[in-house]
Amino acid sequence: MDITQLPTPALIVDFDKMKNNLREMQQRIDALELKLRPHTKAHKNPAIAQMQIDAGAQGICTAKLGEAEVMAAGGINDILITTPIAGKNKIQRLVKLYQQYPDYRFIQVIDHQQHVIDIAQAATEAGICIELMIEVESGQQRCGVEIGNDLVSLIEAINYSDGVSYVGLQAYSGHLQHIKGYQERNTQARTVVEDLFNYINTVLKPKGLAPDIISGGGTGTYAAYQGLGFSEIQAGSYLFMDTTYQAIGDENNQDQNNQFDVALKVLSTVISHPSPQRAVIDAGMKCLSIDLGMPKVEGDSTLSYKTGGDEHGIINLIDGHEPLQIGQQLILLPSHCDTTLNNFDTLYAIRGTEVIEQFPILGRGRSD
Repeated sequence: MDITQLPTPALIVDFDKMKNNLREMQQRIDALELKLRPHTKAHKNPAIAQMQIDAGAQGICTAKLGEAEVMAAGGINDILITTPIAGKNKIQRLVKLYQQYPDYRFIQVIDHQQHVIDIAQAATEAGICIELMIEVESGQQRCGVEIGNDLVSLIEAINYSDGVSYVGLQAYSGHLQHIKGYQERNTQARTVVEDLFNYINTVLKPKGLAPDIISGGGTGTYAAYQGLGFSEIQAGSYLFMDTTYQAIGDENNQDQNNQFDVALKVLSTVISHPSPQRAVIDAGMKCLSIDLGMPKVEGDSTLSYKTGGDEHGIINLIDGHEPLQIGQQLILLPSHCDTTLNNFDTLYAIRGTEVIEQFPILGRGRSD
């Protein structure tokens, strides 16, 4: 099937660029002598996760328990759930994953004593042991226990409780992934976790509480931590990229990240042309995420997009630009790949103008 036959708006990915991005990141992480645990909130599809594992990834991350359920059902057997859970319903679902997939590995991130109490009780009643990873505050001021006595107490609470085991620490600084400039970004990313690694070496290790796994980092900061002690990197957006990541710079270019190619795109159709300077396409906020800015029109920097509401996108044309044609297709490059993908049911893989594969976005909407 040719791309022109797709109903629009449609989510498409340049398959060869995606595979190149996948291989490129794996090679970079291998060169750093780390493990890659890609974050699958970027693609939400077990088949793509398996491609990452086949290329050398340790396992995967999911943001939510619902995504972990999707990935496990798709055969992915090593899953880190990076967001704490609370409430009997969620904890019972975690217990069910252990029971349903006894040969799989599930690690649940926590950051509070109540998590330990509740999960340990449910696990003990079920006769299982749930692996826990503690999130440590790393500059983002979101989840995460502060470095110090509270962290020691939380590790000890896990170690003293039946039904749970302490496997490591998560130190993720998501707020730094888009800092512009390679050196500045890496310097900030390293600085916010240095105290943690000093604490591990000076306090946790002497107490016999050193973590087996230290997990964190992302597409923007994966190279920031040489020599500190991270064991695995949680990068995810590298697979698809977006215009925001493209603009952060790399080791050779302050203004553009050329390490990975923008592979994820939205195919749209011109549905109206009310004036010479304004056309309208069928891709609005229900498909194009704009939390990180407006998307760009591929192949024509003189065309600019602005949102026209839920269902419409407005394309502004400069004076003298040749009119667009009603029914003409335009390709948009999203500013945020993760949240754009979550708006679609299907990802169409293309090579040139040919659709070569379809990936159902099985984890779409699984924010539970």
